[in-house]
Amino acid sequence: MIRIILILEGYLKNKYPSACLTLNYSEPTTITQVFKDAGVSSADVFFIKIGDSLVKEDYLITSSTKIKIFPLIGGG
Repeated sequence: MIRIILILEGYLKNKYPSACLTLNYSEPTTITQVFKDAGVSSADVFFIKIGDSLVKEDYLITSSTKIKIFPLIGGG
């Protein structure tokens, strides 16, 4: 069983029903599929972090992990 904890940062915490989502998979999956299953729009995501590494949506998750997603930060 692969347990994925999706942690939403910034304004994403308020945009979605929960700031922390847990999903379970029986086989490796991509971040794209995790977003789809969690109902998170990739348009809301500026970067994705697993541990200390920045990854892309096609990253293959093969073991239980925590994924932090960060929105685009606006300002000026």
